[in-house]
Amino acid sequence: MAVEDVRYAPETCAHCEGAGTSYCDKKGKVLVRQPSRTCHHCDGDGCIYCGFTGWEGLMAKYPSCTW
Repeated sequence: MAVEDVRYAPETCAHCEGAGTSYCDKKGKVLVRQPSRTCHHCDGDGCIYCGFTGWEGLMAKYPSCTW
């Protein structure tokens, strides 16, 4: 099985528009898998499927967790 080279880049959180809230760990930015895509469920407005950030492919908060 080949290991995929996954890249992430910071994007502005749609919920707080960069101000910082609990959805983005008060940073105003979230790490998003590249190429960045807005959430197809909410068109980038924020919903339960994107963690209210507006983005698809968020980096896992605990990436080493394998459950």
